[in-house]
Amino acid sequence: MATERLPGYDVLTARWTREQHLSALGRADTRYLIGGSARAEREGFAIIENINDVDEGAKLKRIAVENPGTGFGGPFLAGVVEWVFASTPAERLWLDVFTYNERARHVYRRAGFREDGLLRQAYVLPSGARADRVIMSVLRSECARR
Repeated sequence: MATERLPGYDVLTARWTREQHLSALGRADTRYLIGGSARAEREGFAIIENINDVDEGAKLKRIAVENPGTGFGGPFLAGVVEWVFASTPAERLWLDVFTYNERARHVYRRAGFREDGLLRQAYVLPSGARADRVIMSVLRSECARR
């Protein structure tokens, strides 16, 4: 919870309450992945939902790193993608990201995600303004070719 509450993250990722996180941790189809390196035991986390959904696929609900721009996010995302396709039956991993979050979109593209569509005005920001989100996905078969 501390990571998703870092300054500026309120407009980059959603924030859940403690109760929402506890509820997610209790669901059989949800996993929290914690990433770290030689620098620190914990540098980021990811929440994967619907890990057994054979139709739409697993959803990368949230990924956040403590120190963006340090080179940790890309390898962590690659590890998350690898874990999903090695550990679940999902044929597709998808996410949604704010259209203005170009840094994240760039990282997702580099990891093999493609833009599938636009969710117009699909999120209310803390300011009350509405924001567009892009749906992105990567397929198991696309990861196997790399």
